[in-house]
Amino acid sequence: MKRVSLWLMCAALLSVLAACSGGDPNEPAASGASSGNGEEPAEQVELRILWWGTQDRHDLTVKALELFEQKHPNIKVKPEFSGFDGYFDKLNVQVSGGNAPDLFQTTYQFMSDFASRGSLLDLGAVELNLADVDQGTRDIGLYEGKLMMLPAGINASAFAIDPALFEKAGIALKDRYTWEEFADVSKQVSEKLGKGSYGTPDYMNNMDILTYYMRQKGKTVFDGNALGFEKADLVEYFAYWDEMRKSGAAPTAEMTASVSSGELEKQLIVTGNSPVVVLGSNQLGSMETLTNRKLQMMPWPTMPGGQEGHYISAGISWSIYAKSEHPKEAAMLLDFLTNDLDAAAILGANRGVPISAKVREAVASSLSETDQKQFAFIDELSKIATPFNPNQPVGASEIRNLLVNTTQQVQFGKIGIEEAADEFMTKSNAILQAE
Repeated sequence: MKRVSLWLMCAALLSVLAACSGGDPNEPAASGASSGNGEEPAEQVELRILWWGTQDRHDLTVKALELFEQKHPNIKVKPEFSGFDGYFDKLNVQVSGGNAPDLFQTTYQFMSDFASRGSLLDLGAVELNLADVDQGTRDIGLYEGKLMMLPAGINASAFAIDPALFEKAGIALKDRYTWEEFADVSKQVSEKLGKGSYGTPDYMNNMDILTYYMRQKGKTVFDGNALGFEKADLVEYFAYWDEMRKSGAAPTAEMTASVSSGELEKQLIVTGNSPVVVLGSNQLGSMETLTNRKLQMMPWPTMPGGQEGHYISAGISWSIYAKSEHPKEAAMLLDFLTNDLDAAAILGANRGVPISAKVREAVASSLSETDQKQFAFIDELSKIATPFNPNQPVGASEIRNLLVNTTQQVQFGKIGIEEAADEFMTKSNAILQAE
C-alpha cells in the first residue's frame, strides 16, 4: 500500500512539473533539448570561410554555402571574401592574431609559409572522402608528408587572348608561338592598334612565367635553400622583357605598376589596352565576364631546343585553420565543396576542373560554353605537360615580392639589368638560407 502511495505522489509531482513547464507533448522538442529518441540534437556551430575572387565567384560560392546550410541546419557559415589584392596580407594578420577563418583559400606558393608556422590542420586527421581524387592531385597539398591543403580544382597558367583584337590588328593567330615570334607579334599589335595599345603586358615581374622559362632551360626556380638557376639565366629573362617594353610591344612602367597587384579587374585585356593576359585556366569565365568578350586559352611560347615548361597544378586550394574550434564541421564543409554533386552544379569550374573524378563525370554534360573551353584546354595541355613539384620553400612568397620590387626598379630606369639580377640573386639566396 505504501508503495502505491509513493508511486501516486511521484506521478502527481511529475504532472505539476509538466504543467509548470508549459510543455505540450504534441510540440517538437526545442533546440538543445532531447529529441525523444535517445539522441541529443547536433550542436549549433558557426564556421568562417575566407576566399578571394571576382564577383561571379562570390555569388556562386555564397549560393553553394546556402545549400550547405540547408543540408546541415545546425551549421551556420559566415562568408568572408575580397579581391586578390591584399588577401594574403589580411590572412597573415589573422593567422598571427590567432583569429583566422576555419576554412580559407590558399595556394601552393604560400602553403609552406603557413604550414611551417603550424597554422594549417593536417587534413589526414579529419574525415574527408578522397576516394575519387587521384594521388597526384592529393600530393599537391603535401607538406613534410602531411596533407595541409586540398586543391579546389585543377588548372594551368597560360595566356588568355582576345581573338577579336588580333583580328582588328590584321594578325592571323597561330596555336603557339616561339619567344621570338611572340615578341614580333606583340610589336605588330602595338603598331596596328595605335597609341595606348600593347601586344602584351610586361611580365618581367611574373614568378609563374619565370618558373616556366627556367623549366624550359631544364632548371627550377628553387633548389632546396637556394635558387636553381644562374645569374646569366635571369639576365636573359630580364633582357627579353626589357626589350619588349623599349620597343613599345609592352606598356610603360607606370601602366605595369598599375596592374601588378594581380586583380583581374585591372588587367589590360579588360580595359582593351592589350589582347593578352596571363591567366589561370579556371579564371577564364571570370575574365570573359569582365571583358564581356569571348576569349580563348593559348600555351606560353616555346623555346627552340628547350624543354616543355607547362605543367598542370592547382591555382586555388583549401586549408583548415589549425586552431579552428570546429575542425570536424570545417572538414564537412570542405568535403561538401569537393564531392557534393549539387554544389558542383552551382560552382562549375570557377576554381578549376573538379578534382573528384565522380564530380567531373557528373557535371560534364551540363558545362557552360566557357567551362567546356577550360576542360578542353586542360585536356590538351595535359598531353604535353611535364611533372612539377609544387612544394615551395619557406620564404617563397617573400621572393615573389622581391621579384616585383626589383623588376620595377628596372622598368622605371633606376637600375640596369645586370645590377637587378645581382640584387635578386643575392637577396633571394639570403632569404632562403635564413629559413
